[in-house]
Amino acid sequence: MSTILIGGFFLLVLISVPIAFAMGLSVVAAIWWQGSLPMSLMAQRTLVGADSYALLAIPFFILAGNLMNVGGITHRIIDLAMAMVGRFRGGLALTSVTAAMIFSGLSGSAAADASALGKVLIPAMKRQGYSPGFAAALMASACVNGPIIPPSIPLVIYGLSVGKGVSIIALFIGGIIPGVLLGLALMVAAYILSVKRNYPTTRAVPLRELPGLAVPAIPALLMPVIILFGVVGGVVTVTESATVAVMYALLVGFFVYRQLKVSDLWPILVQTALDTALVMFIIALSSGFGWLLAVSGLTRQLASAIAAVSSDPLTILMLINVLLLVIGIFMEPLPAMLILIPVLVPVVSAVGIDLVHFGLVMVFNLCLGLLTPPVGILLYICANFAGIKIEEEVKELGPFFAAGVAVLLIITAWPDTVLWLPRVLLGP
Repeated sequence: MSTILIGGFFLLVLISVPIAFAMGLSVVAAIWWQGSLPMSLMAQRTLVGADSYALLAIPFFILAGNLMNVGGITHRIIDLAMAMVGRFRGGLALTSVTAAMIFSGLSGSAAADASALGKVLIPAMKRQGYSPGFAAALMASACVNGPIIPPSIPLVIYGLSVGKGVSIIALFIGGIIPGVLLGLALMVAAYILSVKRNYPTTRAVPLRELPGLAVPAIPALLMPVIILFGVVGGVVTVTESATVAVMYALLVGFFVYRQLKVSDLWPILVQTALDTALVMFIIALSSGFGWLLAVSGLTRQLASAIAAVSSDPLTILMLINVLLLVIGIFMEPLPAMLILIPVLVPVVSAVGIDLVHFGLVMVFNLCLGLLTPPVGILLYICANFAGIKIEEEVKELGPFFAAGVAVLLIITAWPDTVLWLPRVLLGP
């Protein structure tokens, strides 16, 4: 049954069937082939996959991000980032990475970050003489931080998929240091290339002017703080914090920045509904896929095969990293996670790997796949804003992808880069 399930899935993906439909059709084929299972199982598992109160966090985080995008946040964050790092060589490139780090704390989505920031910063870099391929590749790489720095939709889905024993708020807090490390690594790579190519600096902002630029950005910067401290303090759950984020985004957009209008709400709600439908459709159809994988015994066989190679946790994680990097070339993070979590979690649990640590490694790894063709959506978004073919962007991607892999190896080899902050804030 597992052969029909997995083989059918990859065959359908290879002939360009959308991933959600490929999962659903392969489940139907596997049930039909197995013979003794009722076809109604498909409908039952689909409903079970979507029937979760905690999943309400996803549409609300998407809505909050869309409201912040329209409500005047982007330019204020860019102005603050420019004031902080614009004085250095390649200042606008460094500004792009800094702005993406800040914006990642608002949206929880890499594609949303690339759409909001790329349309402003990529043309600006081109006007200052940066190579279009460099500008697009840097912006795409910086937006990988969207699902790493909290809030994060993939981390919510990971926590819900694994279930008891994995705290979503611990996952959120655990993503802060890896996100900062990725931002710093990208800034180092961008600075070295900027010095080599003599890319320009921007005006050095005097220290006395920094407060004037920082104050307008404070309402935007407070949003992730409110989410984290609200959940850590036990005031709200993760799901409730998403609704708080929506209310906060509405207040900031209407009454603080006054750029959000009543007429903007309907398009925002429609876009949120479309984004949510896409995510939830994949989640619902993946439920039957994951269930059949579990009952087929494939997960136990894979766990035994990996355990036969080594019982060392670091070796296991490195082997899984190679697997995930390859999978990320062909699949987007969300469906890859939903398929692989029931397969890999028993493997890492058996050798004592912390599931919060593994969650960040898995999400970070698969998000790097957003930078690899043919599926890497960030490449297409940023190439469009740069007005270039994707091949030109890929030629400039090497140093930034290498920086991402270096950070992945760091958080894999040293679990405390993920686990130290949750222990400090949440206790052992």
